[in-house]
Amino acid sequence: MDLVWLALVALITPAFTEYAKMRAKIAKPVNFIAISGVFFLLAAGFEISLWTNMGVMAALYGSWLFQFLGWLFLLIGVLWAAFGLLKE
Repeated sequence: MDLVWLALVALITPAFTEYAKMRAKIAKPVNFIAISGVFFLLAAGFEISLWTNMGVMAALYGSWLFQFLGWLFLLIGVLWAAFGLLKE
């Protein structure tokens, strides 16, 4: 359930940056953060899916893969956005 909340926070980030008028400065990094939210949703889907309970190893590796990709995209997006905001 924690992955779902993390995904929702990552997916709502573009709306908050648009509201704060920072979207023009850091558009690409925010897209990376939103993509990480999609990966976190996919990881959560692998953890709770009925079909993957039959193949436990597929569920385990699928969840790990999408969590890894989600954290990777989140790290890249946050660091890129931080450097972009500090540069100006």
